Amino acid sequence: MQWGQIKNLFIVCFLILNIFLVKQLIDRQEEDMATIPITSREEQLEFNISGLDNLSDENYTAPLIHTQNYNYNLYAQKELEQLPNQQIVVIDDFYLFSRFDEPVAFDFLDEDNQLSDIILNGDRYTYWDEVEQARVLVYFQSIEHPVFYNSNAILLIHLNSEGHITQYEQTQLRVVGGADEERSLIKQYDAVYRLYHHLNALRTGDTITNASLGYHNLVSLPNGEQLLNPTWNIQVNNSQHHFVNAIEGHNYPQNDQFFLENIISLVDLLESEHDDNLKFYHLEEEREDLLSKITQTLLGVHQNIVEVDKE
Repeated sequence: MQWGQIKNLFIVCFLILNIFLVKQLIDRQEEDMATIPITSREEQLEFNISGLDNLSDENYTAPLIHTQNYNYNLYAQKELEQLPNQQIVVIDDFYLFSRFDEPVAFDFLDEDNQLSDIILNGDRYTYWDEVEQARVLVYFQSIEHPVFYNSNAILLIHLNSEGHITQYEQTQLRVVGGADEERSLIKQYDAVYRLYHHLNALRTGDTITNASLGYHNLVSLPNGEQLLNPTWNIQVNNSQHHFVNAIEGHNYPQNDQFFLENIISLVDLLESEHDDNLKFYHLEEEREDLLSKITQTLLGVHQNIVEVDKE
């Protein structure tokens, strides 16, 4: 046999050997990969998000709630006339502005003190937050549970430098129609799961610090009616709030400008007032003076919020 043929035979043999060895290597890698466990989406959530043990495993139900703007002049005229030491103006029937004759000392930590003693239906509101730079306490109306971020169901209480109440603005919703059927709600864990996997609203390392049930506006109708939907409030890192529709599972977008927008709306309402849409209670000074004082307080709040946002 000639040397050239022998050389070609060796080359072919080495080529076959290399192919065999490569196949063995690939098979070994595939076997090794098969031994690596696949992490489930639940395990990913539990590994990356803390505080899941703060979630309740209870099965909850809640109804949809049909509401309408509360007409102060129609439903609460006598009650407003009995509120002490304050001058009140109601604009367009639905927006109440009140300024105390003298700042009122009120211990908000004392359970014996009732907001309803000085503020109409004050017991129907739940404390939410403080806009510290403007010394404003924010309360959300409760209808079984808090109504989150709804400009028609809010109470803003202004404090002076000594922590005494000087004035407040208030809106309310009233329930209309018959009771709706109870709806089954997604579990709190499912709400967090959707926030993490489907909505990308949570980040690795976040901690769930609380979860609570409330309501969020689902539909607004031209006649002032609103359909409120059960909503999970998922609190993250003790400060952030994510709101998840507790029936359908989608989230409601966050509005970081909610309080500022409400202040602007109230100022616009005061500045566009006319005789036909004003109703005063306990008026003891010139109406223009009262409206001016209320407006200036709101403008001061607006300026303080804007200045802090710029920093």
